[in-house]
Amino acid sequence: MTFGAPLWLALGALGAAVVVALHFLARQRPRAVDFPTARFIPERVARAPSRALKPSDLLLLALRAMALIFLGAAFARPAWSPSRSGTVRIVAVDRSRAVGNVAEARDSAMALLGARDRVVLFDSTAQVVSARDSIVGLTITRAAGSLSAALVAAERAGVAVARTADSVELVIVSPFAREEWDAATEAIRTLWPGRVRLVRVAMAAADTIRVTPEFRGAADDPLRTGGFGARPVAQAVRIVSGESAPADSVWAAEQGGVLVRWPARIAGTPSDTAGAVVLGDDVVVAPFARQPVPPTAAARVIARWGDGAPAATQRAAGARGCIRDVTIPVPTAGDLVLRESFRRLVAGLLAPCDGVRDGRSLGDSTLAQLRGAGALAAGAKIDSPVDAVTPLSRWLLAAAALLLVAEPLLRRRAA
Repeated sequence: MTFGAPLWLALGALGAAVVVALHFLARQRPRAVDFPTARFIPERVARAPSRALKPSDLLLLALRAMALIFLGAAFARPAWSPSRSGTVRIVAVDRSRAVGNVAEARDSAMALLGARDRVVLFDSTAQVVSARDSIVGLTITRAAGSLSAALVAAERAGVAVARTADSVELVIVSPFAREEWDAATEAIRTLWPGRVRLVRVAMAAADTIRVTPEFRGAADDPLRTGGFGARPVAQAVRIVSGESAPADSVWAAEQGGVLVRWPARIAGTPSDTAGAVVLGDDVVVAPFARQPVPPTAAARVIARWGDGAPAATQRAAGARGCIRDVTIPVPTAGDLVLRESFRRLVAGLLAPCDGVRDGRSLGDSTLAQLRGAGALAAGAKIDSPVDAVTPLSRWLLAAAALLLVAEPLLRRRAA
C-alpha cells in the first residue's frame, strides 16, 4: 500500500499518541477525610487528577485513538500498490509520407510485439492502440511525420502499462527523416525516463517527376514571369489569375491537384500598404498595395503580411487536393517578379498540399540524443500518481465518522 500524502498519516498517529497520554492522567475520587463542618464543601462528586500506572477507560481510549488514525489515513490518500512483473514494450510505428516501404515497417513492428504491448501509430498526429491487428492493415498517409507527437502518445501509453510492469521499453520504427524533428522534440524526449530503441526502415524516395505548373491569365499578366518553371513536385499545379471557374475546384478535388487562385491585380482602391510578406522562412520586402480580404471558412493561413494579417490561405479539396487563395498583388512595373526572394515565395505557394518533403535523414548526434543512454524506463518512475480520493479513503472516513458518533455515547455510559 502507498500513500499520496503520508504527512496526514503521521498527524493522525501523533493525535492518537496525545490521546493515550491524556488517559494516563486519570481523574479519581480522593480519599475520604472527616471535616468538622461540611458548610463549605460543594454539593457534587469530588474528583482530583492523579497519575496512573495504566490508562483509564481502555475502550474509550481505543475508540478515540482509532478515530484519529482512521482520519489521518483517509486524508493520506491510501492506494494498493499493484504487483509489477516483466517488461512491456510501447512500439511507435511511423506511417507518414517519409516511410518508403510499409511492409518493412509493419513486419518490424510485428516482430517486437507481445501480448501486453501497446502500439502507437503516428504521422503528424499519433494514436494509441492496443491490438496487434491495428498494424496488419497499416497504410502510409500523405502527412509529414512528427516525433514529438509519437513521444507524447508513448508517454501517455506508458502511464497505462507501467502499473503492472517492472520496466517499459519504448521502440520507434521509422526512417527518421529530418522533417520529423521539430523545435519541441528535444524537450519532450527528456520526459521519458529511459533509453529508446530505434529501428530504422527505408525512407521514401524523393520526388523526381518534373511538372510544369499550368497558368491561366492575361497575356500581359506579370505573374507569367514569376518563375513557374518545371520543378520536382508530387502534385499537379494550376495557377488561375483572376476569377476561377467551378471546374477548377472540381479538378483540384478529383485529380488531387493544387489550385492556386492568385489575382495579379486586385480590383478596387487599395486600403493600405504592407511592407513585407512572409511564408515560412522566406520574406519578400516591397511596398505591397493590399486590400483586406474576408476570412474563408476552414482555411489555414500559409502566408502572412508583415503585421500578421493573412496573405494566403489553404483549404482542402477532396481527399488529396487543396485550394490556395493568394491576395498578394503583383505590380506591373518594377523587378519584383525577378527577385530571388519572390521566386522562393512562388515556390512555397506552388508546393504540394502537405508541403515539400525533406528527404534527408536525421544526423548521428540527433539520433544519439533521441536514443538516450542508461537502463529501460522503470515502471515506478512513469506510473500515474495516486488518485486524490480512492474508495479506501471513503471507507476510512466513514469508519472515523462512526467512531466519533459513538464516542459521546460511550463516554456518557462510562460516566
